[in-house]
Amino acid sequence: MARIYRLLAPFIAVLVAASTLLPLPALAGDAVVEVDYRDDITCNHPYYVTRLPGGNLLLTRVGHQSPAVVEITPAGQEVWSYRGVQAAAATRLASGNTLIADSGAPGRPFAPRVVEVTPAGNVAWEYRLPSLAQAPRYAQRLSSGNTLITLPYKIIEVTPDKRVVWSYGWGRPVPPGTPGHLANPVQAVRLPNGHTLIVDQGFTGGRVLELDAHKQVVWQVGDGTYNPPPVSQGVPGEAAGSGEGQGDRQVLPGPAGTAPAADAAPRPVRLKRPTGVLRLPNGNTLIADAGTSTLLEVAPERRVVNSWSWKGALAGLPVMNQWLAAPVDPFRVVVPLTLTSSRSRVLVIASLNDAAQ
Repeated sequence: MARIYRLLAPFIAVLVAASTLLPLPALAGDAVVEVDYRDDITCNHPYYVTRLPGGNLLLTRVGHQSPAVVEITPAGQEVWSYRGVQAAAATRLASGNTLIADSGAPGRPFAPRVVEVTPAGNVAWEYRLPSLAQAPRYAQRLSSGNTLITLPYKIIEVTPDKRVVWSYGWGRPVPPGTPGHLANPVQAVRLPNGHTLIVDQGFTGGRVLELDAHKQVVWQVGDGTYNPPPVSQGVPGEAAGSGEGQGDRQVLPGPAGTAPAADAAPRPVRLKRPTGVLRLPNGNTLIADAGTSTLLEVAPERRVVNSWSWKGALAGLPVMNQWLAAPVDPFRVVVPLTLTSSRSRVLVIASLNDAAQ
């Protein structure tokens, strides 16, 4: 075995040195790392990352130096970039343009705005905010041409001619329980039925809420607090919906799993730090909880029908910060990380339950 290692060691060293993105799967408990992008830049961090339909990664680099939005191929090649933005989020539009929520901080240019840029890097549309206190966190281009913008304490909808035609929230801190209260929203998306789905990360626990056209909360999981009972209580499935105490086990519905059976009352879903959401065609909602490193699938009746942890995929990594994890599908999540060395890693992690199918 030692002889084989000595023979292979030079080739392994070349592969590791030459690769910035490793497409080969790496097993980690009940999860598999499908993509491992490594960035040696230490002056910024990968705050938000999306996986584009073709497999490329669109990521935001935020920091005091060299902030940018960049697109990386599965081979690790940078094929597109837009420099000089402190992007809290970026999404690729159907037109090929890129919509960027530019927070303006922590480094220059200190100009919070939402900007749409063409592949050539030209500004196609821009909406400026008056101060860093209203730095945008996320933006979604609607089918009407309007733009839904997530601000620190408020969600607004802006027309192409920059008129605010819809809003929710106070734009400032208000006590929990106040109608329109938002503690720390990081994403708002308009659903096909006209409702608005909001990820409120909170500070002591998070929640995901759905508003109807009249701004009434018609669906919510999480309550803005996080205090799961000790696993030592021995109540099966008590931690379901939080990922705490589950290890890397797949949570399956029914008596054999840890999720409640179909005829049982759903246990409250506890969210520690939700960072991304996706409404599925079947009506279920995917929630990435970076606080517990768990991807949850929640049914309309607020029942956790599936969950799995990506915590095992992080084992052995000296993680300093885990940023805005985002669901790709029920079995995949994109997780941007900053290591204690200040270097960046972006992992696309899949549940082995899907890999085995």
